[in-house]
Amino acid sequence: MGKLQATLWLGTTAALLGGCVPMQPYPQASMYANYIPSSYNTARPYPASYHPNSYNNGSSFSSRQEPADAPARRALLAETHRTLGVRYKYGGETPREGFDCSGLTQFVYKNANGITLPRTAAQQSQASRTISFEQMRPGDLIFFRTSGNRVNHVGIYTGRGQFIHAASGGAKVSIDSLSRPYWQQRLVKFGRILA
Repeated sequence: MGKLQATLWLGTTAALLGGCVPMQPYPQASMYANYIPSSYNTARPYPASYHPNSYNNGSSFSSRQEPADAPARRALLAETHRTLGVRYKYGGETPREGFDCSGLTQFVYKNANGITLPRTAAQQSQASRTISFEQMRPGDLIFFRTSGNRVNHVGIYTGRGQFIHAASGGAKVSIDSLSRPYWQQRLVKFGRILA
């Protein structure tokens, strides 16, 4: 069993057992608890009493506890979630005409943070810094090779082993899981554009 598959399996098992086995160390996971917009319907992984800016004893985190790129990542995820349901269109770059995979990532990065990405998935892969799955944070990119020998598909990681992408087979922008064998077999790279 590969490292990614084992990590995703442990995360799924943890969710079913009430979260007794975290997918990543607690402090790192807690720093990104607020990245998922309130419009995204998912169970919160922390108790309702948890507040990301305080310890259980009431003392406050220093302002340095939140990563410097946290606001940029929140903006990326909010923009990404707004594109859910937009139809797939090869060569598409806007919500009105539809998106292909790299058109989606290019649109989201530009509109959320003013970052101009190259146009194709292969070019975006080359422009991104390679990172490990353990380093992945919401807003990072995931690259795949679905046919041929070059990267030809990209998605935006949203956390918890999930990503949002525009795939021709799905006919629209949707949420998918890295735990699916299809994606595990075609995974090429985890990439970072933000610091």
